[in-house]
Amino acid sequence: MSRFFSISRLIFIGALIVAAGLLLMPPPVGATPVIMRAAAIIVLAIGLWSTAVIPPYLGALVFLFAAMVLGVAPASAVFSGFHAGAMWLVFGGLVIGLAVQRTGLDMRLVRTILARAPGHYLSILYGIAIIAVALAFVIPSASGRVAMMVPIMVALAHRLGFDPGSRGYTGLVLGGAMGTMNPAFAILPANVPNMSLYGAAESILGYHLTFGDYILLNFPVLGIGGVLLYPLVIYALFGEAPKQGDHEEVPPAWSAAEGRLFVILLAALALWVTDTVHGVAPPWVALGAALLCLMPKVGMLPAKTLGELNYTPMFFLAGVIGLGAVATHSGIGALIADSLLPLLDLSPETPVRNFIAMTGLSSVVGIATTLPAAPSVMVPMAEAMAEASGWSIRGVLMTQVATWMVFPFPYQAPPVVVAIVLGDLRIGAVLKMLLTYMVVGLVLLLPLHYLWGRTLGVFL
Repeated sequence: MSRFFSISRLIFIGALIVAAGLLLMPPPVGATPVIMRAAAIIVLAIGLWSTAVIPPYLGALVFLFAAMVLGVAPASAVFSGFHAGAMWLVFGGLVIGLAVQRTGLDMRLVRTILARAPGHYLSILYGIAIIAVALAFVIPSASGRVAMMVPIMVALAHRLGFDPGSRGYTGLVLGGAMGTMNPAFAILPANVPNMSLYGAAESILGYHLTFGDYILLNFPVLGIGGVLLYPLVIYALFGEAPKQGDHEEVPPAWSAAEGRLFVILLAALALWVTDTVHGVAPPWVALGAALLCLMPKVGMLPAKTLGELNYTPMFFLAGVIGLGAVATHSGIGALIADSLLPLLDLSPETPVRNFIAMTGLSSVVGIATTLPAAPSVMVPMAEAMAEASGWSIRGVLMTQVATWMVFPFPYQAPPVVVAIVLGDLRIGAVLKMLLTYMVVGLVLLLPLHYLWGRTLGVFL
């Protein structure tokens, strides 16, 4: 009985009741039956994913099925995740990760990390964070960076004696994933939401964000704060003493397969760094690298390896991407924003309240639509918010970035989903980490970021 009435199950039952209510109640003024059905499905999906009462990929299949049966969006939107680049980035990451493991390249990289980092768990986390954020300046895809980091973190956890699913294992994987994603929200071309904001601001408002202004405003507090605080949060939640020493040992000689894989990874890294020159997106670089790993004589994996991969978690990613598309297509995100805008009570006389209200609205929209989709809802309202608050368009647009740093749910950010899939993490552990960091960020980072923005003349 106590098992049934656990916190997760009670939350899910609450979400199920809310979803049923949205499905059955008549649409309020300004809403349509399609919006009500879409809202019901989204609440149900969020309830399934945040509580893990069933496996995440099964929850995604429930969402896809319900979205099609209730006709909330066309199949092209509901199943958009299956032809999204992130799906193939995960596939490439799965193949590359297996190749790294089979050749032993992961352990060679782990030995390199351990040779340069002290043996204390927190020190290792900070070493990982520095490497991870450095990658954000050269690889313009958080999902790609996560796909590269997670297999190495898995090998590092094994090297330190942490079993899969243990606290120490979870912390190392999350350290690599969040270390390369969270601070990168403050680096303009590094994450998808950043570029969504850039594109929406340019196409809708004719406003051009610049790399220098963007990083000057966001990186000193939000970016550096992520590098400093995420290891502390992860250590507090998952820290464990390594069970195996990092004693010196002579590394084995490079094998031919290991050398070929290293060349493939260097080529992939070079293509990721120069994607603005050649125009090939990171997912297709990852897919090409995976094909080379599987190619006879050139690669290091037999073709039958494809039959050994676990494809079911990819349904989770497809569901997450589909949720954002459904929310945008059905109009639920725009309806939420338009409904809340009159309640913000923006005024030139209350800059602190303006900041709180704008970031709060952006957070709600991000929960309803996911982070990559949120700018398409928020940017069209920027002029109205700027006029009401007396702020510049730049100041209004930049309030969104602060909320990306402290999002509460894993499904909001596809790179987090990639880490869950590749690292086989428990959603409950990831949710605990995100909620803890959100509290820390709201208390420490956002007030400091607001003060830094006012110093620069932005939030005025």
